[in-house]
Amino acid sequence: MAGLCEKSFAVQAKFSTFYAGGDVCWSNDGQTIYCLNNTEVCAVNIATGQLKRVYGTNVVVEDSLTQSNKASSADVEQLEDAIPSFSLSPDNTLIVTAHRSSLLRLWSIDTGKVVKLWKAQHRGPVVKVIFSTCGKLICSSGADSSLRLWDYVNRTCVCALREFAGPALLLKFHPDATCTQLYAAGVDNAIYCWNYAEKRLIRQMRGHLSHVTAITFLGCEGDATDYLVSVSRDKVLIVWRLADGTQHKVLPMYEELEGVVACTDVGKNCGAFDVVVTCATGTLKLVNCKSAKLSTLSEDKSHEFRQLLYCKSTEQLAVVTVEQNILIYKATTECFENKKLECVKQLIGFNDEILDICFLGENDRFIAVASNSKNIKIYDTEANMNCKIVSGHTDTVMTLSVASGTGLLLSAGKDLSICLWRVNPNNLNVQCVARNNSSHTSTIGCIAFACNTAAHFASVSQDGSLKVWELKKNKEIKEAPHTFNLKYSALAHDKEVNSVSFSPNNKLLATAAQDKTAKLWSAESNSLVGTLRGHTRGVWCVRFSPVDQVVLTSSSDCTLRMWSLATLTCIKRFEQECTVLRAEFIDYGKYIVSAASDGLLKLWSIKTNECLQTLDAHTDRIWSLAISSRSGKCFYSGGADSNMIQWQDVTTICRNEEIDKRAELAQQEQTLQCLLQQQQNMKKAFSLALKLGKPRTTYNIICDFVRQRKTVSVRELIDTLNSDQRVTLMEHTKSWTTNSRHCKIANLVLHYLLSDCIAAPGEHGVPGMRNVVEVLTPYLQRHHKRVNELTKELMFLEFIVNNI
Repeated sequence: MAGLCEKSFAVQAKFSTFYAGGDVCWSNDGQTIYCLNNTEVCAVNIATGQLKRVYGTNVVVEDSLTQSNKASSADVEQLEDAIPSFSLSPDNTLIVTAHRSSLLRLWSIDTGKVVKLWKAQHRGPVVKVIFSTCGKLICSSGADSSLRLWDYVNRTCVCALREFAGPALLLKFHPDATCTQLYAAGVDNAIYCWNYAEKRLIRQMRGHLSHVTAITFLGCEGDATDYLVSVSRDKVLIVWRLADGTQHKVLPMYEELEGVVACTDVGKNCGAFDVVVTCATGTLKLVNCKSAKLSTLSEDKSHEFRQLLYCKSTEQLAVVTVEQNILIYKATTECFENKKLECVKQLIGFNDEILDICFLGENDRFIAVASNSKNIKIYDTEANMNCKIVSGHTDTVMTLSVASGTGLLLSAGKDLSICLWRVNPNNLNVQCVARNNSSHTSTIGCIAFACNTAAHFASVSQDGSLKVWELKKNKEIKEAPHTFNLKYSALAHDKEVNSVSFSPNNKLLATAAQDKTAKLWSAESNSLVGTLRGHTRGVWCVRFSPVDQVVLTSSSDCTLRMWSLATLTCIKRFEQECTVLRAEFIDYGKYIVSAASDGLLKLWSIKTNECLQTLDAHTDRIWSLAISSRSGKCFYSGGADSNMIQWQDVTTICRNEEIDKRAELAQQEQTLQCLLQQQQNMKKAFSLALKLGKPRTTYNIICDFVRQRKTVSVRELIDTLNSDQRVTLMEHTKSWTTNSRHCKIANLVLHYLLSDCIAAPGEHGVPGMRNVVEVLTPYLQRHHKRVNELTKELMFLEFIVNNI
């Protein structure tokens, strides 16, 4: 079985950025949430957290508005045109996107294609778009302080509204489809109301002292009086009478308000004047606009809230945070009766740079992620990657470490503190059980538990120090069940230390630093065992082999090196093209996975010193690798491109496919030989010869037709070939043309192929035809010259014979 795949990995799942700030819309069925991501709109399945479809990458125009509004071809080619705003139609069949180039695109949700494309005609970029309640109109707000209403069904611009200080960052149609009112909030903190059917401004509602962030309507179903509720960052909620635009009630909230939702459809026991407001400080409150009664529904000071959405069909609230995370709350009648909302789902829209990843819990069920944030994300791999955001640090978390089988997680970072967390696998409840706030004098770059125990751990810092800690339990103190005791401290390196690791027997420690060295230390004392010298630039990572007496290091000098613990010498060296940031042993120490600054992962065989596979899925530096301890059959990678990718071992699958492929080729080879021996069904034999890549056999089949004067059959044979078969035949023809003995057949085949391309280039075109012609031209000229010389000689010989 020589040549079979030795080891191979493939992408199993990819968790990438789907929200980078801006508009968010929720489908009517509550299953999909649509998020703005710079140049595209991402449809995300709430249950799984996976991307369903992306709108904005492959633009295919099916239709357009009027001829005068058609975009130029240059505009269509601007696929990287940023999208500042989008909106979802009420029936969830269309999406409208506004672009910095003043283009408006209308997308079909089902097909993902552009069905209409037109210029917004604003003097400047479009900053906001929204569908009307009836779904037949689109309102666009431009930087030129104007609003335009588009009837895209009848392909007309209904009106242009300019009587306000814009641009409008907040647009809202009256929820009654028969009421032709449009509301907008401008930069002057006022709310404007237009009757767009009559093209006139009805009123201005002034009362807020800061930017109006959200509005909602009250009493719109059978109530004699309609009300409008507005919230602002001036910490005030105002209830307006829509009949005359006067203030009905002003409620001080003492917190900046970011969103508001009417409770008419939320809870059956909620009053007509109840609303839910979201505060910037991470609080959700229930407000009775009539009695001014406040009730706190949820409070999490670790988040800063920005937007609030509600889905009636699933009875859920969605809150968008300033870190581009989306929190889904259960908002049933029972929740409002108990005055408590339960967070049931957390979607991570943007991870920024992923600095570290590690497996957590029994059977590596959970994944802990540090992502250039003061919060830690913990994913449940057995619950559709449901995420728990853990807060406790005051600055960026740089490193994580897990004690195998204990549910304990260590975290450290720029705030110089070390936190110990206990994770409950049943409800994903995370509790901080120990903390040290003054462990180092500079950023903690790496932290590591001892192997298979939680009794010891080590930390290293940019101040060059190494510290080894003992973890002890205090059963008597419930508030602090664990404590850290410093075992010893050492000034390990002259420059910042990047990595620390324990040996499998926990007797040695290894550190790697920017001073171009890695050092070995006794885990029991601060005595130096040895120094590994040889790298010409800073060392980023150091790891002990799980089975051999060797140490692995990776460096900015583009190399991986394996060192003998006995002699402290380099015994193996692996070359890469750029800085190797991380390296891990995999599959019980048989292979190495390395991550580099160019976004490439490489799989190395320790036995053969060969690179078995290059994994290309990241677009930027790869900072972290997490190897599953269960079997080493999968691992995760994360980097500066905000992508977290799960890689699965597909060696067995690849081997089986290779075996099946060889068996199929052997069967086809046998079938071909049978057909050639029996001289039957030569068309099938010709197709098999092309598929198996046998130019000699294809030449012999065509030669047999030519000897039998069946050139028409040759033409019919070529006409039945598909594009891939024509490419293969062209490659065979190239090899024939180089030999003068085969040039006649080669010219015949070329004649048929080229004539087909000229007659129907789209139907019979061969990819790379121009290159083939350039390559074959010198040979064809030589053959033509030789034939001409031979013709002259024959004519001269005929002249001599005729005159004898």
